[in-house]
Amino acid sequence: MNAPYIHGRRRTLTASGAIDAQNKILTAIKEEDGATWIDIGRALGKSDDRAAAYGNTASAIDLPTFLAGCHEWGARFADPLLALVGGKWADVGAYCTSDEKAALTLASLLPAIIEVEADGRTEPRELLPHEALIRRVHALTSAWLEMIAAERGRG
Repeated sequence: MNAPYIHGRRRTLTASGAIDAQNKILTAIKEEDGATWIDIGRALGKSDDRAAAYGNTASAIDLPTFLAGCHEWGARFADPLLALVGGKWADVGAYCTSDEKAALTLASLLPAIIEVEADGRTEPRELLPHEALIRRVHALTSAWLEMIAAERGRG
């Protein structure tokens, strides 16, 4: 059945693809950090044999092990796996406005507002067609103001 409005655009996710990604991530972390499978196992709360199996075989990690990896290595560990389903790691408290560039969002609103203000008056009915974009800009600038306030609070 082909109904993109119902099913959307899904990435193909296979168990073998997920396990291959897991193998590559753990092996890369081990090599980059100069670690042993004992070190990797300790970080994951597993034995060195089990850690080596996660890095070299078709043995899938379980949820507690995934979470231990996220705790230890954050985005370095989680992003390649979450990317398989269109996800991305974000630390608690991080400001995530969207994947769209802020400048593009702001620039998209500018021509509409120039047109609305052309007669020297701004009417609510003129703004209605642009409500979604105005709300996106508001969310973006609000997040920026929160970031500025947090930075000033640190100083």
